Amino acid sequence: MRRTLTNELKAKVDTDVLLKGWLHNFRKLGSIAFLVLRDRGGFAQIIIESKEEMEKLSNLYTGTILEVQGKSVSAPKSKYGYEVQNGKVKVLVPVTFPSPIDISKEDIHGELDTMLDLRPVVIRHPKIQAVFKVQAGILTAFADSMRVQGFMEFRNPILLGAASESGASVFEVNYFDGKAYLAQSPQFYKQIMVGGFERVFTIGTVFRAEKHNTVRHLMEITQMDGEMGFIDSYEEVLDVIERTTRHIFDCVGMNYKEELALWNVTLPKLPEGKFPRIKVKEALKIIEERTGKSAKREELDLDPEDEREIAKYVLEKYDSDFLWLLNFKANKNFYTWNNEVGAPSVTKETEDKDESLSYDLECRGLEWLSGTHRIHIYEKLVENMKLQGLSGEDAKHYLMAFQYGMPSEAGFSFGLERMTKQIFGFSNIREATLFPSDLKRVAGAVRKGKEDMKYE
Repeated sequence: MRRTLTNELKAKVDTDVLLKGWLHNFRKLGSIAFLVLRDRGGFAQIIIESKEEMEKLSNLYTGTILEVQGKSVSAPKSKYGYEVQNGKVKVLVPVTFPSPIDISKEDIHGELDTMLDLRPVVIRHPKIQAVFKVQAGILTAFADSMRVQGFMEFRNPILLGAASESGASVFEVNYFDGKAYLAQSPQFYKQIMVGGFERVFTIGTVFRAEKHNTVRHLMEITQMDGEMGFIDSYEEVLDVIERTTRHIFDCVGMNYKEELALWNVTLPKLPEGKFPRIKVKEALKIIEERTGKSAKREELDLDPEDEREIAKYVLEKYDSDFLWLLNFKANKNFYTWNNEVGAPSVTKETEDKDESLSYDLECRGLEWLSGTHRIHIYEKLVENMKLQGLSGEDAKHYLMAFQYGMPSEAGFSFGLERMTKQIFGFSNIREATLFPSDLKRVAGAVRKGKEDMKYE
């Protein structure tokens, strides 16, 4: 008999079915027993009346792999709507000891460290599964939207011959008789790809060797990046991102209602028109007016407290959880235009040499995306690299793309885990990460000697 999934029982009412899955819960009630089986389709309740069949499940625990045959019937009083009667059980893989954490109840409780320590078991609980089903849906919707808007997907390298961003936050690894580096960003490669394909996107893992131990930081994250050429202004890129964001939430809201309901999630508010767009200088003045906190900063940027305050302002004024912060500090990096005459679309009236042509998408008080209008002129790139003490020798491949013709272009990068964290309202980004790497853990497992480390 061909296997039936639990979510296919409705289509097979009054017929015999074969289920395969995990024992989720088992309880006896008088002369009958109720078995709850879990598979990738969800859950099914199986009614067992035979003592012989019940005996097969005695002394077995959650996680036991089972094969069950019986008759699919409608069961309006059951929480699942359908059930399997007269179940016949075959034990495929017995589990003879209790689970370290109870995943058979509707809710699951535990300290974050415990939940991460027990991740291989915890991901079997419906609420935890819901988080990562939604996260998978975000990835699918992002890629679909990019393709519809004319972007081609590519896979960026993870091992690099030189650091992809300025600064010391890079992991160095042995590479035969030399050194290589884990990618901090697909930046160089998505820009190179624009020279061949005009519009590209990539979904990949990046690494940041930043010694932060906060609820916001990880050493290994998933980025969803896009890059596009032949633009007059980065406003065109903002429009692409807004369409993509709307598509992501349309898909999540439509396809993951049950998963969101498990967490009582209210999706972020999207404005009716374009997302509110506020220059960083203007945002700091607004914050000063609202809180008395001085608008003066060492750098033209917002701190976490500022981000939360400007989010409140935008929600009150525009009824939107989303906003753009525009024009961060000048000399943001070597490949970004400053807001000065000579850069694309900048006039004497709009010039401000304190600023760069840069943008962050914020939602609910946290940055979800960052991007900039890139310098596409070879000579200007080389000049900027020298000014920032960088060697063009390490970036020959990158610079070659600009020597032989690059259109005006810009790009962006979404942080997948941050998006997920904010959607579910988690206090710690690790709750939105399957196997986090940070100062305490590598791929979810605690590093030796770091057992007692606490998150800031």
